[in-house]
Amino acid sequence: MRGLRLAGALWIIAGIVCAGLLVFVLIGENLETPGILLNNAELRALVFGGAVVGLLIGVLLRTRPSPGVVRWSSFVGMVWLIVFGPLVLGHHDTPGPLLSSSLITGFGVAGALVAYLSRGAVRVDRPRRDTSHGPE
Repeated sequence: MRGLRLAGALWIIAGIVCAGLLVFVLIGENLETPGILLNNAELRALVFGGAVVGLLIGVLLRTRPSPGVVRWSSFVGMVWLIVFGPLVLGHHDTPGPLLSSSLITGFGVAGALVAYLSRGAVRVDRPRRDTSHGPE
């Protein structure tokens, strides 16, 4: 169970890094020129979606771990690597974008990997069969 809590924490960190990047860098640094906010709208949408998904999966892994949540974490981890991985490999003029995209990608993929490796810790509650045969 501790592995799933760690995986949830890693997903939450990935979501917080996405939210911080969105609020403080992609929007915060461009508030004085509102027209510039329309540039790179797909990156803002991608980072916003990453924040929502990372926080959601992280909270679910920490509060209600189940085999379904672990499967979703693994699936989203693969998609996360496909979507955010190229941002790490892109051309960066300054170290800031490289660091933030590396943190987002690394924490998300690490969360999915830890959840996958800890999937055996998920307890599946099965309804118990009633062995009584009525009132006696």
